[in-house]
Amino acid sequence: MAKGDLVLSLAGLDALAVQLRAIKRRMDDTGQVDRKLGHGELGSKSAFDAMEDFMRGWKDGRKGIDVGLECVAKTAQEIVDKMTKLDVELRNSLRRHEKEVKGGR
Repeated sequence: MAKGDLVLSLAGLDALAVQLRAIKRRMDDTGQVDRKLGHGELGSKSAFDAMEDFMRGWKDGRKGIDVGLECVAKTAQEIVDKMTKLDVELRNSLRRHEKEVKGGR
């Protein structure tokens, strides 16, 4: 392929948007881990503290993952929509031009 040639799989991008939103839904379906653990349930205080740190970080990280997934899915879908619209406009313009050329002969 020559440099500068644009190759784009609209079906692939559309499928990517669907898959990313499905991943986000599956993550949402898992729910949040909110249950408070009592001291001693994990054995030592250091294990309890480590679990608390992880859960706080997971909530922050999960939110970032959700935002990222939705952003990429939205962008992929916007590309598909705009390229499809452009393709239809170009096709219609070409057809009008072909009719004008045939009618002018």
